Amino acid sequence: MRKGALWAVILLATGAARGQAEDQQDPQQQGAADDTAQPPADAGSPRATADDTAQPPADAGSPRATAGGTGSAATVAAPGTAAPGSSDAFDRACVDLLHGKTPQGDKAIRALREACANLMAGRVDEKLEAEQRTQAQLSAREHLRLQAEGRVQPGQSTASPDPGQGVLAAFGSAASELASPSRTRTMGMRARGPVSYTLVTNPVGWFSGLGVNAELFGAFPAAPKFSWVAGARYSEADATNGTASTFGGMAGADLFIIGRNNEGLRIGPRLELAAGRERFQGSTTFARLGMSGELGYNFIATNGITGLLAAGVGGRVAGNDKNDNFASFVGGEFGPYLKVGLGYSW
Repeated sequence: MRKGALWAVILLATGAARGQAEDQQDPQQQGAADDTAQPPADAGSPRATADDTAQPPADAGSPRATAGGTGSAATVAAPGTAAPGSSDAFDRACVDLLHGKTPQGDKAIRALREACANLMAGRVDEKLEAEQRTQAQLSAREHLRLQAEGRVQPGQSTASPDPGQGVLAAFGSAASELASPSRTRTMGMRARGPVSYTLVTNPVGWFSGLGVNAELFGAFPAAPKFSWVAGARYSEADATNGTASTFGGMAGADLFIIGRNNEGLRIGPRLELAAGRERFQGSTTFARLGMSGELGYNFIATNGITGLLAAGVGGRVAGNDKNDNFASFVGGEFGPYLKVGLGYSW
């Protein structure tokens, strides 16, 4: 009897302890169930917007940055690598940057600025590439249409060449530079750098006995105020009683008193060796050696058009003296001469 009562008391105490433990666990389980049943925050809901707003912009050097010193630090995916369903916090951070809303710290501001610049550049490149692909597709369709109509042959291009600067416009631009009261560009310089070579011809000499002619100026890179000069010419004249042909080669050097790299006021010596053949009631060969000193001015426009005006004194120092009207780079028999030139520099 006593044993039965003792077992009854033990069972009642055990049941009471178990019930108390279950009562303590019920609130905790209920709270966990409520948290589990709560739906995830939608990207468009006010809660998600508040959280996203608190997220800092992505730092170019690190995955985290603190925006405005408020909100929690969160990892923001780099532009172009964000997972589907990610927020547009980075875009909004770039917009805020445009409106003067910046994160704290110079490093964070610079990182955000660079990241936004890279984002914009990438989007622009994508737009340009898409436009180029569209233009290429349209061009290919047009080419196929013209080919089907028989208006073009296979392999023939229908693209029009890019417009260039006309000859008259180039000379007009050079003339305007020459007439300009002030030139801000350094002499002997073009957009790509200093001038190295200048090639000119004397157009008057083509019809005055000098013949086909050309002169080449080359600046010394180590001493740009000095240039070497080389020239060549060929002429052939017809007369009632015969013909005469002449070939001449010239060499010289110039010191640019004002200017450099083939442009400016120059002075220097010239030496010419000429040889020819006259056919007047027989055939006669001749050779001449001439020297002169020349003072001239070379003008080089920014587009390369070059003009030359020079005067000199010289003549024959050795060789045949039968033809007093002999024309050459260094003058006739002896005396002054004038020279004009037109060409291109590079």
